[in-house]
Amino acid sequence: MTYPTAEDISRGIVVGARSIHKFGRNAAVGGTYDPVSIGGIYRTPQPANATALRIKSGGNANDTAAGTGAREITIVGLNAAGYEVSETIATAGASASQPTQQTFIRLYRAYVSKSGTYASQSAGSHSAAIVIENAAGGTDWATIFDTTFPRAQTQIAVYSIPKNRSIIITDMNISSDADKKANVILFQRQNILQAAAPYDGMRVVEEFTQVAGLHNVIYKTPLGPFPELTDVGFMARSTSTSIDMAISFNIQEFIP
Repeated sequence: MTYPTAEDISRGIVVGARSIHKFGRNAAVGGTYDPVSIGGIYRTPQPANATALRIKSGGNANDTAAGTGAREITIVGLNAAGYEVSETIATAGASASQPTQQTFIRLYRAYVSKSGTYASQSAGSHSAAIVIENAAGGTDWATIFDTTFPRAQTQIAVYSIPKNRSIIITDMNISSDADKKANVILFQRQNILQAAAPYDGMRVVEEFTQVAGLHNVIYKTPLGPFPELTDVGFMARSTSTSIDMAISFNIQEFIP
């Protein structure tokens, strides 16, 4: 099978296709497998448990709709039917925001879409970590990191393929502490809208053992295709002490 190339997609000659760069970080990979994301989470409820989302209370007073920090964030994920949806949320300082109008079963990206500061190397676009949770509270879904410098974007090395789309993976990069080792798994779970057993298995696609430092893979033949409604992403565990790890991978998404 011939797949669309990144060059053809960028030139706009592949109808309905797009290139996606996914990247994630877990600054504290521990002894159990967790997603490579800030906080080590990637929520995967079934469609019946789709939920509205909101910004969690406890943030900075400057991150408010008329403040000097983040004024709104945009979240992107899948709804209960498996279609990609996005929505903006006005920040509310140290209080919880209003919930989204739409409901989600996956959240794979969130970013600061409006800020009260013209950001620079010394002034970021938000004033504290921004945590996204379910509308009822109590379950964190994602975090926009701010340690050492505000990131203004989630870092989640997982992607959930929307309905009527397919993807291939062309390359990946793993970066971690050079003096510590970790095991890394690229996984897939198909048919994420299944509502009752039997369910499709969550399957390993690639496994990298005893990873340390920099690790780059470029696939001569791309991985995939992975079909619609599939979770694809990375989990990692440390084989020694806590590890700071970042992973990125490039996706070509198209209409099959």
